[in-house]
Amino acid sequence: MAEARGLRGWVRGHLPTRDTLHRYRLLRPFAKQLSQPNLWHLNHRSVPRGVALGLGIGVIIPFMHVVIAMIVAIPLRANVALAGAFTLVVNPLTIPPIYYAAYRIGAWELHHDSLVIDPARAEHASGELGRFLFWIHHASGPIALGILTISASAALLGYAVSAIGWRLWIRSKWRRRREERRAARI
Repeated sequence: MAEARGLRGWVRGHLPTRDTLHRYRLLRPFAKQLSQPNLWHLNHRSVPRGVALGLGIGVIIPFMHVVIAMIVAIPLRANVALAGAFTLVVNPLTIPPIYYAAYRIGAWELHHDSLVIDPARAEHASGELGRFLFWIHHASGPIALGILTISASAALLGYAVSAIGWRLWIRSKWRRRREERRAARI
């Protein structure tokens, strides 16, 4: 429990305050929106929204996804910190497997396999770079469709898991409180 308070204290110490938001010139136009409590507090609405937004944007946009997720979290009233944190699931170590899975899923959805290239069409591309670019061009459709599918699936799954996890956590807190009250009466 001491570690949880320590972590909670650390997080509270590093979250920006209203004064901090007003100090930075670039953030002043957004200071009013960023000071809304739902954007920073953990509750049953903002947590699943933040998780889903972070996972969805993190997969679909491979660069500057933290900033974009945090900006989009403001009008959606999602937890800004969680939206930014869950975009970090996509990083240099996970991008190759995600894109390979996206290619496989997209090829399955489109009912074709881009790895099997017609030799007559591939012969027009000369050299290794030409063949590579030809393959990328041929595989771009399945990759794009697969990325959209993975992004939507990750967002939906993240929303559902975090909403259920939130309910279970709150239920266990209430159960613990009830047991403490019973123990205090005895």
